[in-house]
Amino acid sequence: MYSSLEPDAPLEAFVSRSVGILDQGEPILLENAKVWAEDSNGQVLDTLVFIGFGQYRSPNVTGEAGQSYTIKAMHSTLPSVFGQATIPAIPAEGAVDSVNAFNGGGPGIGNLPYKEYSFEILDDGDPGYYMIEAYERLRGSVTIPEYPITLETDDPLVTGSGFGQNNWDERIDISNEFFLGQSHTMKIRVYQWDQLGMEILFKLKKVDEATFFYERSLDQYQNANGNPFTQPVSVYSNVQNGLGVVAGTSYRWILP
Repeated sequence: MYSSLEPDAPLEAFVSRSVGILDQGEPILLENAKVWAEDSNGQVLDTLVFIGFGQYRSPNVTGEAGQSYTIKAMHSTLPSVFGQATIPAIPAEGAVDSVNAFNGGGPGIGNLPYKEYSFEILDDGDPGYYMIEAYERLRGSVTIPEYPITLETDDPLVTGSGFGQNNWDERIDISNEFFLGQSHTMKIRVYQWDQLGMEILFKLKKVDEATFFYERSLDQYQNANGNPFTQPVSVYSNVQNGLGVVAGTSYRWILP
């Protein structure tokens, strides 16, 4: 079961039957499960309705920042499963400014054109993690882009950070442990070919521990998949009696 809970969005879950580690094929999506949501007191909030391809959605309840939800699922041939998450508050918008640019100087990502930004996080004081992604779109448009572009930071609070050390990625992850309830400013380089006709749009996410560990372990699993020289990687799960994750996340789009 997988469920990512967000503020002002219907409660949703994907329910499937997992395959064994030695089995071939993908998990089997279930269309006849019973799925429902409960509040922190165990009171049923709503029954999630099947909408196709293993996805179930609440017709009456949307997520609320700061609230905890338990998603439960039952199927006639499988044990009942459940997971719990609290939705973080939508992150505040700090100062994000372009401070430098490089037009490129040859082959290799170290010579690709980039823009450098000063990126401020205004923390709300609740323990958690931030994920920063960068996107590009036509300047002046209102399109919400789909595909993140490459970025990196030299912030010492980010594991493996450093400019010019092949540490570029499509996401920057940082814990708020060392700036809880305070502001934190970091430098971010965004690698972008067309700096004239396009504009950068940042997506700042505040996520819970389950989201952080699930995304990190999923990245490691995908990077190791098919590589005979890597150790097997287990993907994080907080679903009781089964596999998967129930997680809380919120986000804000920021146009520098």
